Parts: sequence; C-alpha cells; structure tokens
Amino acid sequence: MIRLIISGANGYFGSIACQYFEDKGWQVLKACRQDNADIWCDLDSPEQFAKLTIDSHVDLFIHAAAAHEVTCREQPYRSIYQNVVGTKAALDFCVKNNIEHFIYLSTFHVFGHPKGEINESTEPLPVNDYGLSHLQAEQYVQMYTREGKIKGMVIRPSNFFGIPVDLDKFGRWTLVPLAFCREAIETHKIVLKTPGLQKRNFVSVNDICRVIENSYVLIEKIPLLHIYGVNTISIRGLAELVQNVMINNFNNKVELVIPNNIYSSYFPQRNEFTYTSKYLKEIYEPRGRIENFIVDFVDLFKGIKSVE
Repeated sequence: MIRLIISGANGYFGSIACQYFEDKGWQVLKACRQDNADIWCDLDSPEQFAKLTIDSHVDLFIHAAAAHEVTCREQPYRSIYQNVVGTKAALDFCVKNNIEHFIYLSTFHVFGHPKGEINESTEPLPVNDYGLSHLQAEQYVQMYTREGKIKGMVIRPSNFFGIPVDLDKFGRWTLVPLAFCREAIETHKIVLKTPGLQKRNFVSVNDICRVIENSYVLIEKIPLLHIYGVNTISIRGLAELVQNVMINNFNNKVELVIPNNIYSSYFPQRNEFTYTSKYLKEIYEPRGRIENFIVDFVDLFKGIKSVE
C-alpha cells in the first residue's frame, strides 16, 4: 500500500485527488486546516507546519495547497507568502520526516500570455502574482532536488475541471466551466465580460491524478511535466458549449450575452498556442472531455437546485 499526503486536501483539486487515490487503495493523509485534517497545515503559519513530525512512513507528498488566482489578485502579499514560503515549509516538512518523493502542483499560468508551442523547455514569463509565485515555488522544489534533500517533480496542469466532492462547501465559482453552468441554470443566461476570444486548454482532475499515479516513480527522470487536456477552446466557445448542452440534453434555453462588437477592438484575440509535453504521451494521455463534464455537472447541479 502506498501512503501519501495531500496538502490542501479540502480544496477543489485536493478533495477530488483524495477521493481518487483512496479509490485506488492508497492510504491518504489529509494535510489542511479544517477539522478533518490528519496533519495540521496552515500556510499562514508555515514554520509550525515545517516543524511537525509524524510517526508513520510516507511514500509521496503532493503539495496542492496554494492561494488561487482570485486570492492572489485580492490579497497579493498574503498570497505570495502562502505560495512561496508555504512551499518551502512543505519541503522542510518532508525533509524532517524523511519523505523522499515530492510533487508540486504548479500551473500553466506561469507562461502569462502563451504563444506558439509550449513544452517543458519553454521559458516561463508570468504576468501576475499568481503565475510568478508559482514559478518561485517551483524553483524551491528544484533547489531542494539539486541539493539531494528530496526527489521532486513539478507538474504544470492547464485549467482543470472536475465534479466537486462536496458542492455545499464548494467555493470556487470563479472557475469558468463551473461558473457558466451555474449561471445558465440559475439565470438562464451566460454573460461574458469580454468577447471571449481568449483560448484555454482544459484537463480533468482525474486525468491529472492518473498522470501522478503513473509518473511519481519517474520523478528522478522527469523533474518537470506539463499536463494538457483534450480540449483547447475559447471562452466564448465554452459558453456556447454550455448553451448547447442545456438545450440538447436538458431542453432549457440559455441566452448568451456578449459585449457589443463595437468594443471588440479593446479585446483582440490572443496569440494561438499549443500546450504540449515532451514526456506525457509516454506516461498517460488525458482523455477527459469538457463537454462530458458539463453534462454531468449540470445534471448534478440541477438536481440539487430542484431539491432546494
């Protein structure tokens, strides 16, 4: 049995990942600051976390605790501290407890405004605190690996999606696929703030977990891994996809509201890009499709709303 720790275990990614690995028969220890924590982990108190000791052997630590993009924008100083110093604390915790393998959940957004083909050799060029703080955290993982303190891997998934484990406690409604679904159900409209020409690549959380499951034993060979999904689609295309699912699968009409074309010149289409990897195909090629997720999530959310 593989024993692993997941930090941020009650977060959007972390809670789905805990469920995934438990279903695989792994023993999962939850590191978070909620009452169900197996290990107390508060990124506002990194020194306390770094000094903790545990009695049991652990094979792998997945560090998924971080301030997300909205928090980074609204509370930049605290968020940078959590993302960078919090990652160092997680690394020190692993060193103190002889946890050899460490995987850091970074983000595609270290590339800022993506252009052309982007793989593990592409230089990151972050444009905000969210991307930069993740890049700085990556460098801590790389430094600890160079110094032989841990065997670390940085993974950079694109924008991920997955059915929340507990929708009542879910708080990430700023994530576009979920926000569009919720808006379509509650208001029968999807209102875009821009013409929606910017593109995103989407990968399922379960696919990310499958990649981790298959790759963590390869950490020494692959210290940096990009994880892309099947779908690269514009924000407007995603809204239209939700609109089509609502009418075709649930017989509900949804109005799509797009800013008047007169303003489109202020929001030019972003450069075309392909998010790819030099290694991923040899490990596991993601299969989760965003349209299947939309159908499943709308079905779940509509059921909950009808009960209410």
